[in-house]
Amino acid sequence: MYIRPVHAELDVAKLHDFVRTWPLGQFTTAIPHPTIDTLQTTHIPWVLYADEGEFGVLRGHMARANPQAKAIVAQAAGSPVHELADDALVLFTSPHNAYVTPRYMTATKQENGKVTPTWVFGAAQVYGRVRAYTSGTEADAFLSQQVDALTRQQEATVPGKPWTVDEAPESYNARLRKAIIGLEITITKIEGRFKFSQDEADGDWEGIRQGFKAEGSVLGAEVVKAMEERGGDRPSLVAERAAGASASS
Repeated sequence: MYIRPVHAELDVAKLHDFVRTWPLGQFTTAIPHPTIDTLQTTHIPWVLYADEGEFGVLRGHMARANPQAKAIVAQAAGSPVHELADDALVLFTSPHNAYVTPRYMTATKQENGKVTPTWVFGAAQVYGRVRAYTSGTEADAFLSQQVDALTRQQEATVPGKPWTVDEAPESYNARLRKAIIGLEITITKIEGRFKFSQDEADGDWEGIRQGFKAEGSVLGAEVVKAMEERGGDRPSLVAERAAGASASS
């Protein structure tokens, strides 16, 4: 991922928070196979274990029928637990991404018209060594724990009493586990790019912020929030903070 310094996020704790907030990551591998495309990507919801390894560990699962899983199983060559020959990549993205119209870049547009469209977004990219759990009792134990952990993680985001895996018959759960493989990624590198107009001059930055505010949408409000979180000491933000402090005193 191309990351300009002004957009870079290398704070591991902040990147871990991002992954926890948006756990659906695009898992990409490059595994040579005679009948399956080498490059494969699958959307997988992950559980992050931040306190394991240097940068954390991700655990997830995928359908055994998935061509990517078939390539993984083929490389395992009958081994029930197998470490892939090459590292994999997982890309996590925020749904709060948006097109930025040049009309919002009010200062430069008025001054010389030299403005172009752009996009704002946030993403975290993870590299790591992959261990695949493909068969046998160790794989079944891994998958049982992983599915339970993922369910608890996601049920906590839904109002009401959480559903638990043991509410379904164990015979049913066991049959489903046979249809998936487990994945464990020991993270070796994690980096983020959060492009929310940090590189824009103050006048254009404020024009973009006000433009998204005026849209009156949930997405617009989230973009404004992300811009303000990374806005630093922009004059308009400093003035707003000062006004807010005066009003509350």
